[in-house]
Amino acid sequence: MRWDDFIDDDNDGQVATKAPEAILTDGTHVGKIGWVQIHDKDWARRDDNLTGTCLTVRVDVSGFKSVFQSIPCHWRGAVEELCASARVSPPQKGEDWDETQLIDCTVSVEVLRAISKAGNEYVKVVRFKPTAQGSTPKPARKTPAQKIDVETSAPSDDIPF
Repeated sequence: MRWDDFIDDDNDGQVATKAPEAILTDGTHVGKIGWVQIHDKDWARRDDNLTGTCLTVRVDVSGFKSVFQSIPCHWRGAVEELCASARVSPPQKGEDWDETQLIDCTVSVEVLRAISKAGNEYVKVVRFKPTAQGSTPKPARKTPAQKIDVETSAPSDDIPF
């Protein structure tokens, strides 16, 4: 096949459009929250959430299509899990909470590929995990002076090992 009809002389044969990004593979990925919004969804309506208010985030992972996750606001544990992964304080009763503080936060997300009823492949967020840079402090390393000298503190034993 001759490609003369598809290649312009102006761009020296370079492809003008970007190839579509792949969807995330199963497993845990680290990405950034690039967009966040609170809005109502019909499927999230319940007695304790009459309007179906959800917190929706877009997670951008380099080299892959973005993943969207909508969390109904009455799913307190899932909202706190997202906040822990992003290292921000979760919403507290009686206090205003600004969801935009999640933007540009790094999160770790566990995903699975799934197939919709219509037969389309999509990425399902299983959970948000604490990131490697989490707020839990690492234990301090012992200096050589702090290490216990086994020979001076333990009684001598004649059995060689």
